Amino acid sequence: MRATVLDVVRHKLQRAVDAGEPWPSEAARWLRLAEADWATSAAFCNPLTWYARARRNSATSHLPGPLEQADLSPDDCYVVALRHLQLVALRYDFRCRSMRRLLNQVPDGQRTHWDPYTRSLEAFALLAQSDPAGLAAAQSSLDEAGDNPKVCHALLHGLWLGTDLPGQADHILRLSERPVFDRSDPIMLLRRATALRTLGRRREALAAIDDAVEGLDPDASEVHADLIRERVLITQPDLLRRPPAVS
Repeated sequence: MRATVLDVVRHKLQRAVDAGEPWPSEAARWLRLAEADWATSAAFCNPLTWYARARRNSATSHLPGPLEQADLSPDDCYVVALRHLQLVALRYDFRCRSMRRLLNQVPDGQRTHWDPYTRSLEAFALLAQSDPAGLAAAQSSLDEAGDNPKVCHALLHGLWLGTDLPGQADHILRLSERPVFDRSDPIMLLRRATALRTLGRRREALAAIDDAVEGLDPDASEVHADLIRERVLITQPDLLRRPPAVS
């Protein structure tokens, strides 16, 4: 029943996004009414945040303040939802310094109440900036959350961006092999293809990226562009070393 109600709410909020209206507080209010746990909040907030970003009505336009509200419990459904919306929006913009700055402002007493998805987003920000501390944070997040798909995708995303992390490619491959991932998931396959290319396993990388292209939603143009860029890097490894053409 809860899933059905939240499906209706998501469509209602998408209409608000399309109209250019403020929407994050309303999203958080509905999640509180549904008594959503952190996993439900993460599953609800991710696609809605991506939708809003694609339509130029990002959550960051409406949530400029700190991550916690002093007059509410830090593990209140409403607070958790706003925290998820803000951090996910920053993640999709690759604004890792902003994420770390916001997270570092939260008092230690409130940090102890963070849910596993928030902790995975902190690990994402560390990993994406190639901070080795992110590896321990990622493992801690996995130990706490298990094979939650949103947690695993956030960590995989951070590893993919962390080009100077020691053993980056091996970490990506190990995480992408966890059973939580659908073997035809285009995003997971993109991350795997990058890791395989980095390791010089170009034939496997090409197979992964072609599988990703075949499995992608035909309307996902932004992701399709990412896949094609990766395919070019796989098939033309000397591309970045070529001298510019003389006009």
